[in-house]
Amino acid sequence: MNISKKIFFDSDITLDHILSKTVGIIGYGNQARAQANNLKDSGCRVVVGLKSKSPSREKVKKDGLEVLEIDEVFKQSDILSILIPDNNIPQLISEFNRFMNDGQTLLFSHGYSIVYENLKIPENINVIMVAPSGGGNIVRNEYKKGFGVPALVAVEKDYSGKAMNIALSYAKAIGSSRAAVFLSTFKEETETDLFGEQVILTGSIPLIIIESYKVLLEEGYSPIVSWFVCFYELKT
Repeated sequence: MNISKKIFFDSDITLDHILSKTVGIIGYGNQARAQANNLKDSGCRVVVGLKSKSPSREKVKKDGLEVLEIDEVFKQSDILSILIPDNNIPQLISEFNRFMNDGQTLLFSHGYSIVYENLKIPENINVIMVAPSGGGNIVRNEYKKGFGVPALVAVEKDYSGKAMNIALSYAKAIGSSRAAVFLSTFKEETETDLFGEQVILTGSIPLIIIESYKVLLEEGYSPIVSWFVCFYELKT
């Protein structure tokens, strides 16, 4: 693979760097479930790590995937995909990092915990990111339609010398390279993602909607019609 490029498509990437490996998925929320099933459908061996009393265990089995205790997934996996909420990641890594093996790859789909938390990751581990630009339902549905959701890939630590190849193969296996895969960094992905959420989605857009509604009311238009224009139609 030519890893000097900045944008990758399906034809640029091979699955060779992931098909021979065991991928461990930690968690089984929307994003984890989507990635796990896309990986499985791409021919990867996938195991899911959950606590023994997790209600998601039955969902994993129903999807035809193997579920194990978290420590076993850490021990058995070549690639560990950490797909749990950011605030739970430091405790997870602290508790289970002793089970990591030389040359394993630790994969994240958001860079927050690497950028802002002092994670205790062994030195002999690859640290990479594959961050799809969409929620789990979209990632799964687009894959099943034969397409995919674009993703950012990054390498924080390249212990094996093959970390970027692994990241790109993973991105292909979840369907992202059917759209496009962009080279980034953990810092860039994290800070631009926070900007999009805080400045645009929960900042500027709500303010624009509210102020537009006020303008229409001030000009004498019906509150009901104004609400439909500024709130309801935007939702649809």
